[in-house]
Amino acid sequence: MWHRWVWTLGLASLLFGQGVGIGILEPHSAAILHLESSNKGLLLPRLTRAQRDGIQNPPAGLVIYNTDNNVVEYFNGQCWIPAYAESCEDCNFTLSLNPSSGVIDHVNTSSVQTTLTFTQTAGTPQPVALQIYSNLPPHTTYSFNPPILNGSGTATLTIQAEPIAPPGTYPIVVQVVCGNTIKNVIYTLTIRSCFRVDILNSTTDYNLTARNPNIPTNEPVCVVVHTHPGVEVSASSTNVPAFTTGNLHPQSVVALIHEGAFLGRGGDGARGAPFPQYSQAGAPGGDAMHITTRTYLYLRNGYIFGGGGGGGSAGVEQTFEIGPVRFSVGVAAGGGGGAQLGLGGRPSGNFTIGYFAPGQDATGGLTAYAGLGGLLSYTTSISLGPATITVTGQGYGGNGGEYGYPGRPGHVQVCIGGVIDMPWPIPDIPISIGCLPPGGHQLEPGGPAGYAIRRIGGAALVPYPDGNYLTQFLKGRIGP
Repeated sequence: MWHRWVWTLGLASLLFGQGVGIGILEPHSAAILHLESSNKGLLLPRLTRAQRDGIQNPPAGLVIYNTDNNVVEYFNGQCWIPAYAESCEDCNFTLSLNPSSGVIDHVNTSSVQTTLTFTQTAGTPQPVALQIYSNLPPHTTYSFNPPILNGSGTATLTIQAEPIAPPGTYPIVVQVVCGNTIKNVIYTLTIRSCFRVDILNSTTDYNLTARNPNIPTNEPVCVVVHTHPGVEVSASSTNVPAFTTGNLHPQSVVALIHEGAFLGRGGDGARGAPFPQYSQAGAPGGDAMHITTRTYLYLRNGYIFGGGGGGGSAGVEQTFEIGPVRFSVGVAAGGGGGAQLGLGGRPSGNFTIGYFAPGQDATGGLTAYAGLGGLLSYTTSISLGPATITVTGQGYGGNGGEYGYPGRPGHVQVCIGGVIDMPWPIPDIPISIGCLPPGGHQLEPGGPAGYAIRRIGGAALVPYPDGNYLTQFLKGRIGP
């Protein structure tokens, strides 16, 4: 017994004096426990978070392996923190995206969404910043909802791409910052390509699908149209627009990069002034553009002008009977033509007493001017058997409208009188028909301006709401 006691005492002295070595005969003098192995490791107690938190009064420095987080943790006297953390305030978290990729084809999808899941595993809950840490393609935007998380939670990331965004596949770095911890996840965005059409030369009556038969019309497609600087697309008449998206499938999408000019045809000025109107309305201006499907408009110093309305005519064209004398009077002023290329009002009919002041034709092109209405200042007399008829006309035809403007109404007053010669000594008999039109008579108006952009079949125009536009680049109405 004495020998066993001496041996135990010696062993204890060795253990407490030099430390314990496992796998090594001479443990390091600074180590209380020295482990050595070439094929084994140290296995710490493995606890779930709930089991860890069930330890009563853990001492500072107690170490475990957390099976929920798969990290080594220690108790620093205040809280459990990962071995790599410095304080209880350090933010540690996991991050994921679902789904991790998406496709924008512009027809079925103009945006993609993914759910970001943020789970804070250590540290005090705090505001978490969400951001994209990479350059998105041009004409692509993103948003987070909510934009900031406070502790664990989810946020929806939405990425939108306009039809003119360059096609391709882009890795998008989604970054989350919590305290001093930054983590990234990758979202893969694919943007599909669209048909591309370049209008390089001036032309008339441009129909997108008729000019480009390679574009399908029996299925939804995306088309990017680029009208280049200096190109003027005009209309040959007021019955057709200068440009139309044509017969595209109604669910198609068009993006128009516009650096040229679309010019609607001007309405013609009115001619003649039949009784009892004493005028005729000017012709409507033509439309600059028709869209038949959803269209994005990018005005890059490009012009879209609805044709000006034609001016109204004004005058008197009427037949009179005074006793045995029957005569016709045609005194009128024609309306001016609307910009662009609207024709001025011309004479109509043959009259016993006739005078017609024609309206001016409008000029054409981007800087076109509307035609002025005819100017009426006329007095004439004519002998008809025993009668001498005097006609005095004062007035003007309505001016044509400039781009985007209606034509104007005219104004006229024609006074008719005279005498009937009687044989001597019977005095001559004065004739006084009076002045026409009668006071308060409303003459016909000028023609309305053509549309800048007419939406056919409910097609949407982005980003322009319906309304009347009289700006440097848009002149005329946008609407159905």
